Amino acid sequence: MHPDLTQGAPPRRSLGHTVRLASLIVGVVLVTAAGGVAYLTESRVGAYRNWILHTYGVKEQIQTVRATLNEIRSSSLLFWMNRDPKEKDHFDDQMAQLERTSTALIQMTADNPDQQERLAKLMPLVVQQIDRLKHITQAPVRLPSESQEMAETLADVSASKIQIAMLLNSLETVEERILAERLNRWNVLYERNLITLIILFTASIFLLVFNFRLLLNELATRREREDLDRQNLGSYRALSARILELQDIERRRIARELHDSVGQFLTGMKLNLGQLRRRTSESLESPALLNDTLDLADRAISEVRTISHLLHPPLLDELGFESAARWYVEGFAKRSDIHVVIEIAEIVERLPKEIELALFRVLQEALTNVHRHARAKNVIVDLKCSDREVSLMIQDDGRGVPAETLRAFNDGLAGGIGLAGMRERLAELSGTLEVHSEKSGTMVRATLPTVLSHSGDASSISVFNAGD
Repeated sequence: MHPDLTQGAPPRRSLGHTVRLASLIVGVVLVTAAGGVAYLTESRVGAYRNWILHTYGVKEQIQTVRATLNEIRSSSLLFWMNRDPKEKDHFDDQMAQLERTSTALIQMTADNPDQQERLAKLMPLVVQQIDRLKHITQAPVRLPSESQEMAETLADVSASKIQIAMLLNSLETVEERILAERLNRWNVLYERNLITLIILFTASIFLLVFNFRLLLNELATRREREDLDRQNLGSYRALSARILELQDIERRRIARELHDSVGQFLTGMKLNLGQLRRRTSESLESPALLNDTLDLADRAISEVRTISHLLHPPLLDELGFESAARWYVEGFAKRSDIHVVIEIAEIVERLPKEIELALFRVLQEALTNVHRHARAKNVIVDLKCSDREVSLMIQDDGRGVPAETLRAFNDGLAGGIGLAGMRERLAELSGTLEVHSEKSGTMVRATLPTVLSHSGDASSISVFNAGD
């Protein structure tokens, strides 16, 4: 995997993130301010609501005073005319009611000096009228027309009734004016509260829509970045695959050059040295240096052949992965003095060349890592094949992979050039590479599908174990 070139750099906040944060702050300020205004307005609305109810109560008391006075007049006259005890009791009850209502009215208008002044004028008239009405209830039974005194009393009652009615009307008019003012103020506060809520709701909707659009734009930007990252990843993998392909081509070319040119030159040199030794032996002058030179030529030819086969084993092209793997494992065991056990299930049909080459490179890299780093004494190589996938497992009993290297590999980072190369090679063929390591050893598993897709056309090759 290619490491992220920006890893370790401090994250940068996008413009959308900054705007969203600013809009959030503005929204919080608006909500707080609107909440404060709404709270203060609602508090004043509540106060005015209480005052309005108070005004309605004052008006009710004024109306009660008027109605009670009318009841007192009626009861007194009816009692004077028919001497009905019930009328006398009703008269007394209304008197008590008038006293309670008058007291309540005086208390309720204590904060209004004008109304207190009117009540100060009203109460003496009421008392005067009540006294005259009491006098009527105590007079003997006779017709009003026959008693000049009763006529005068009734005339006085009528005159005071007019004055009382005027004062009561004046009290009601003032209370109606106060009620209208308080209702108007209450409506103003209510409308202010309503406007505040409408502004708050509108601002909230605007901020919601604004943030939603910013979120959509950011999602679109992220999708574009993800698409670009996928394209870049595809480009990186294509580049890695191309590099690995060129590497294999170069290895094949170098192997061919070593075999065809350097190997032929060394073989010709060995033949010439052989002829020279025979001629020298006939003259009994065969020096030891000539024999050493022939021995070095044999070793050089063997080494060139080994290097050539390691770069690109001809058995891989001629007989397939199984033969190339066994040849490589045997040579590795001899060179490294590590005991290697290889188990390969019989393959009925050959794997595709790309898969065979990828498996062989994984085997090469894994065993090379074992020899360089693991300090292992035993290695198990196991190849399992089915109709759908082929799996190669290499397991050793060495000291394991360092934890930081394994963690970087599992996180998708490079994890070493060898591991990165194996993973990229397998990923190009839709395969996977797993690495599990403990103190008791390391296991590397390469898994590849047996169906390859070339330019959209899938070519399926049936590969299975002998036992399937």
